[in-house]
Amino acid sequence: MPHPATTLALLCCLLGVLPQPRAETPACHQPFAQPEADAERLRAIARACDAPALARLYHHRAAHREALGEITLLARLHRAHGNADRLRLHQGRIHAALLEGFAERAWRAGHTGALAALTNGYARAIDRLERTIAGQDLAYDRR
Repeated sequence: MPHPATTLALLCCLLGVLPQPRAETPACHQPFAQPEADAERLRAIARACDAPALARLYHHRAAHREALGEITLLARLHRAHGNADRLRLHQGRIHAALLEGFAERAWRAGHTGALAALTNGYARAIDRLERTIAGQDLAYDRR
């Protein structure tokens, strides 16, 4: 039988080597608490969330913010020319605000699919914005 001090030392070494549980941020339990967070902060929250659905939601929010940033840059570059980038930028912001508003209301009312619907809405919005950034929005609208 090993000496108790040896057992204690071995136990301490194992506990130091084993991965420690990470602390979730409060935003992981309140998905509508960070309305003005930037993309980097949203990705940090996503990494801290244990629930995969919430992590996906925060990743989609971050990607949407980044796509809106790219559209903003395009609108600035084409300021002298008439283009639809500003319109797409405003549409993207309004769409996200409507998604967030309806999903928050449904989530607070206890609808379990509200966060999944919000995540899917962000995925569709990101797809549209990426098509605009790539210049494929005109061909996409003609379908």
